[in-house]
Amino acid sequence: MNAQPIIKNDPKVIDIQKTKPTNMPEGFSYTKRGLVYLDPNNENANPLWICSKLEVTAQTCDTESNNWGRVVEFTDPAGKRKKWVMPMELLAGRGDQLHATLLNMGLKLNNQARARSLLAQFIQNAHTDKQAVCVTRVGWFEDCFILPSRTLGDAKGREILLQTPYPDSLGFSERGTLDTWRDSVAAYAKGNSRLSFAISAAFTAPLLSLIGIEGGGFHFRGGSSLGKTTALYMAASVWGGHDRKKMWRATTNGLEQTAYLHNDSLLCLDEMGEMNGRDIGAAVYMLANGQAKQRMTDTTKPKTWITLFVSTGELALKAAMLEAGTLTRAGQEVRLIDIEADTGAHGIFDVILDAESCSREQAEHLQQATQQQHGTAGVAFLERFIASRSDSLQALEQTKAQFLAQHTPPNATNQVQRVLNRFATVAACGELATSYGLTGWNKGEAVQGAAACFKAWLNHMGDPSQTDEHRQALERVREFIERHSQSRFDNLAKAQNESPIIQNMAGYKRLEVDSNGENVVYYFLPTVFKNEVCKGLDVNTVCTALKAAGVLKHDAGRNTAKSPVVEGGKRFNAYCVDSTLLTLD
Repeated sequence: MNAQPIIKNDPKVIDIQKTKPTNMPEGFSYTKRGLVYLDPNNENANPLWICSKLEVTAQTCDTESNNWGRVVEFTDPAGKRKKWVMPMELLAGRGDQLHATLLNMGLKLNNQARARSLLAQFIQNAHTDKQAVCVTRVGWFEDCFILPSRTLGDAKGREILLQTPYPDSLGFSERGTLDTWRDSVAAYAKGNSRLSFAISAAFTAPLLSLIGIEGGGFHFRGGSSLGKTTALYMAASVWGGHDRKKMWRATTNGLEQTAYLHNDSLLCLDEMGEMNGRDIGAAVYMLANGQAKQRMTDTTKPKTWITLFVSTGELALKAAMLEAGTLTRAGQEVRLIDIEADTGAHGIFDVILDAESCSREQAEHLQQATQQQHGTAGVAFLERFIASRSDSLQALEQTKAQFLAQHTPPNATNQVQRVLNRFATVAACGELATSYGLTGWNKGEAVQGAAACFKAWLNHMGDPSQTDEHRQALERVREFIERHSQSRFDNLAKAQNESPIIQNMAGYKRLEVDSNGENVVYYFLPTVFKNEVCKGLDVNTVCTALKAAGVLKHDAGRNTAKSPVVEGGKRFNAYCVDSTLLTLD
């Protein structure tokens, strides 16, 4: 019978008992070959080899006595000790995932059906008095931060383990030393705004949930050979090696699982252009909102997470979606913030350090250095933060407030302020890492990098007093007029003997004179304006934007005005747009 957790006064606190040798279920034993089974009810039975020696060293469950699991340990053929905290649910059915995972880890297995069934029986029934608390995702649990191989912080006398069907490092790996990483990687971010920002973002990821910032991402956009992937490797090096880089080329389901595995952590996504443009918008919402889609087959709550992701691509989010014939929403562009990767100097580099002769050599050095030196800074950051949590949170708020005060544009919309708050948060976390002695940067380096990246975003977005919805509305009407001015609008000033060749008419145009001088006014047919020009947008929002820009002629209390007399002596309620729209910044 399986051992049950020993509960004290607090039902959520589970004691850890001293490890005892595995109590073998009936019929099982260890030989030189490993685990074998001899049927105790069959005198003529021969021993059946199950696998190389596998020990069940603890049983696990969460603080609600759910998500039961087992800690299994063995030595692989190379002599390396392996440990996996596996969910018991993997024993269901044929156990294909269980066997595939153990084989991948190096356990030798008998693949016969009876041996596979007996292995599941052994894991389920092997008795151990050692009990541990399990969590099912990386990240914060009470006052601790759970990593795949260790728990940082005060576990209050318990052993807290990450229990997952995926027993690898999940992109958390350490190589080299903190000092060497500081000198060979972080030092190259000095004076390089995109690189210091990328590293600062990596330090920001585990603190989002603690400071009340929703998930989201930053997208380094620009042509090939600028060094975008170098920035991605530098961000990843705070927590692990190059294998931490993932690709946008994935299904939505695959990205859901990837995001879940990067809870409270940095997610690096390369080459947005490799994902189907029709899926990118939904993927951005999903990653930032932190919840998997609820499906009819789900028997448990959908997986949730909070992550900060750094992305690269040759196109901006808007352009990538337009290529696929879809439109961006304001919420998407706030959740994935576009940053021009090209600084105008040396690609993604503002400066080239004296040790290197050109941007190519600097990029090559950083690609090698990030693979050889990584993972130490992130762990050190968490350790220092946990040791000084209250003071650190206070320091973060102070730096954020200063950044916002210095960089908030006049008349900034709520959307601009939301984006600026993200930049301020990254700046503050980068400064915090510097105050811990992790980066080797001078005070203010992270702030300067974040400010430069925010300025690049703002330059790309345009007027900070204008919302994304209004900006998109003006762009849509402007683009329609520019494309169809000569072909789909009948000129009311044409000579009587001119035969108009108008196919698929969108409306009429006429040169008019007002206080602003001579301008062409476009009188849109209502159905065309609503169904074509405003497709995917709210008509009232488009008209509000046109009114705010002073280019919509309309009757009082309406969005339309009576058109001039057209052929047949008729007039209609038209959406009247002044051509000064075409010259607006």
